[in-house]
Amino acid sequence: MKFLPHEMGKYFEMAPRQRKYELRNSLWSKPLLYVLAAGILALITIFIDLWIDLSGRIGFFTFTYDTTQLLMSTLIGSVLLLSAFTLNILLVVLTTFSGQYSPRMLQDFVADKQTQHFVGAFNGNFIYILIMFLFINNYQKEQFFLVPLVTILLTLVSALIFLFFINHSIYWMQVHNVTNRMRGQSEAILETAVKEDMEELKVEKTGDLLESYRQDAIVVAAAQSGYIQLVDFHGMVEEAEKDEIIIELHERIGNFLLTGNPLFSYWGPGAAAVDEDKYSTFILFGNKELEIQDNNFAMSKLAELAVTSMGNGDPRSAISAIYQLANLMQTIESKIQFVPYLGGKDKQVRVITQQQHFDDALYRGFGMIRHYAKDDLPIIMEIISTLRMLADSSSAEFHEPIWGFAANTIANVSQDIIYDIDRDLLLTRLHQLAAATGHESEYEVLKEQVEGQN
Repeated sequence: MKFLPHEMGKYFEMAPRQRKYELRNSLWSKPLLYVLAAGILALITIFIDLWIDLSGRIGFFTFTYDTTQLLMSTLIGSVLLLSAFTLNILLVVLTTFSGQYSPRMLQDFVADKQTQHFVGAFNGNFIYILIMFLFINNYQKEQFFLVPLVTILLTLVSALIFLFFINHSIYWMQVHNVTNRMRGQSEAILETAVKEDMEELKVEKTGDLLESYRQDAIVVAAAQSGYIQLVDFHGMVEEAEKDEIIIELHERIGNFLLTGNPLFSYWGPGAAAVDEDKYSTFILFGNKELEIQDNNFAMSKLAELAVTSMGNGDPRSAISAIYQLANLMQTIESKIQFVPYLGGKDKQVRVITQQQHFDDALYRGFGMIRHYAKDDLPIIMEIISTLRMLADSSSAEFHEPIWGFAANTIANVSQDIIYDIDRDLLLTRLHQLAAATGHESEYEVLKEQVEGQN
């Protein structure tokens, strides 16, 4: 392990799920598979051309040694040139997204499966032709058939892939495609990771919380600093059942902790014999946020993209991000129960997580946007319209936080609404939201406040 480069050795130190996530988001994992496939294909091609000798059985499309050598030396430069252009396009895309939108977009572009397949195909084709070139220079034969044929076909494939890669890069750089893709990825994570990790364990009724032992609860501090990336809830619940204790986590997944900060506490009849290090291993720390279990991380990325778009004078991109935020919040509202209690098959609470509230998710998604859009009435109006659509599709229990967020937003909107049409449109959309959430009386108060500004 110590002789491996750090970029490779770090994967062996990760938890299995983290390793899978990081490999999926790295650019070299799939290209490495293409390189290995190219090496295997090269060996098969050489074996067939040498031992089966198709050139002696097929009279057409055969090449002499000199022609094959010239072909290899020419095509290897051509494929290398296409690879250089591909790398240049890749760098332009990464630079553009890093400067205009968010550095987080770099990871999404690199993690895109099509990007990895395109880069892998170029690398694989180049490695194949390189192996053939070295083989031709060290082995002379009168005629070749399969080696030049496969080389020409792979060169044609590289030329086609180059065109597809340009189209892919242009398509990917359109922000509405980026926001839609980010929302789709986050929904997939909610469907697989978050729902499987926590929803199956959630207990709606608190039951016996062993309150008689709680006053003697033991607090365990974080042994290292970093972001809470992953928590093995299933393992923690199983061990808590064996030890007859209840564990309360003091922080959410995605929060940053310093060494010595309270991490979790536990109490119960078996608390005296608990191995604290065992439970600490169920909580994984890292130097960055991971999206695997943190459903708020995706909303932060969309909000950041919306804010950056407003700063770049691109309101349509900001509106697209706002719509996708609402779409993601609708998924969160329908798939996640905002219950902090986790238990086993007997439904006895064993792990208490930090309470998740719908209004916290609202603030995480739209709070940052409204802060930077305080003087941008068109964006504020789009937020109000989006909240109205969210209220129309949500259950009544979420209407109160939706209206509260909107009312607070209007109460702190810019005091200089100089155009009548802006004021009328804002009040119209606010009235639609009030009707959807049942707050018509509160709307009249806000209406007087907005009209009183002028």
